Amino acid sequence: MSGNIQVVGSGVDLNKATINGLERMANLTGLSISEVKNRATITGDIQIGRLPGVVQVTMLTPSSILKKLNLLEIYEEQYK
Repeated sequence: MSGNIQVVGSGVDLNKATINGLERMANLTGLSISEVKNRATITGDIQIGRLPGVVQVTMLTPSSILKKLNLLEIYEEQYK
């Protein structure tokens, strides 16, 4: 099982917000920034927020990481 997680990135402009969002996702999941970029490209997305300098980074996350973040049980209850 895997599930989507999302983080918000912010910065003075769109580029800095994107970098911030990728760094936050990498710190949260323990994955490298390159891996986060790859997963967000293939199984997720990076959306521009309504406010300038805000993005949402979403990616499909393996169950092992969801378990480490104490989110696996929530996904299992919601989607099974």
